[in-house]
Amino acid sequence: STDACRAAASAAAAAAGGGSALWAGRARPLRLSDSRCASRRLRSVGGGGDGDLITVSHEALRALATHPLEQLVGRDAERSTYVLEVAASEVSAIGTQPAHSLAEIFDVEAHPHASTHVAQELLARLGKDVAAYAIDYSGKRTPQLLSLQPEDLAECVQKACLPGRRHDSLFGPSRLDTALKKLAELEKSLAELRERDDATATADVRRAVAVANCAPSASSSRDELAFALRQLAGHEARIRFPHLSVQLLSNGAEAALSAANPTLSPGRIDGLLQLVAVVMLRTSRRAFLAAAISDVRGLRDDLELKVHEQARLQEAAGRAQHQASAAQEQAKRSVLELQHRASALAARLTT
Repeated sequence: STDACRAAASAAAAAAGGGSALWAGRARPLRLSDSRCASRRLRSVGGGGDGDLITVSHEALRALATHPLEQLVGRDAERSTYVLEVAASEVSAIGTQPAHSLAEIFDVEAHPHASTHVAQELLARLGKDVAAYAIDYSGKRTPQLLSLQPEDLAECVQKACLPGRRHDSLFGPSRLDTALKKLAELEKSLAELRERDDATATADVRRAVAVANCAPSASSSRDELAFALRQLAGHEARIRFPHLSVQLLSNGAEAALSAANPTLSPGRIDGLLQLVAVVMLRTSRRAFLAAAISDVRGLRDDLELKVHEQARLQEAAGRAQHQASAAQEQAKRSVLELQHRASALAARLTT
């Protein structure tokens, strides 16, 4: 029975411990002593300490901590699979370029109150600010999705055809088909990265819990086996992963872990906290991946919907000439909305 097993474990633990002061007292539950830890230095593989617990390279660790999706999109000039950076002035979307002068936005010179000294000073200041922003904007670089740049989106919408009426086979795939294919590839890559992170994090959680609780193995010391037996007897509290994760917030994490399991060496505790921190970074990246996958699906559905709606408008305009201008205005609005979504997705991927 369970009680008999616990009694046997208690007797074995007492015999193994030999009455040492190391095992004095009852269970020591792991608690959070404070939450004032502002930062924690992480190490990559080969960075010292218990290297068998740390298996993340320096580049992968830097990406996890600073740019979660860099592994997918690459860095700087390497961004060639899904994202590229272009000068903001080259983004040729309709109506997105900043004005270079105040008169392009509004002209109040004819207003009777615009000739006062205060009004002239305010208008001069506004004019300088508008010009300065235009210069600053033109020098910026903005991320864009490959195959979903403003000109691609404009052609997708303006040359919309209803499904079954395209003639792409004569001239190769249309820009719409290319864009949809690129989005499908991006979604697949994001999902695969999420699956790899899930598998790695699950394995690391089990490893961290096993190390924290001195899971018995062929290399276990006498003290470690005694601790495991005392846990089985209920004389020692079992350390679970939530207990470990909250210790990252504490300046007294090392002391708390040592008190909860005295067999853990300082190096082992440091390696354990490093492992837990990497698990939490992977968990954080999972949130980035979930949001990015949702954005990809939303952009794909919105693109298909707007192209379908535009195709119907163009067919109606062909039958009624007065509807042509309405179709053109709707096309402009659709391109701007799609560009906004595509730019937001590219920014998320490169954050």
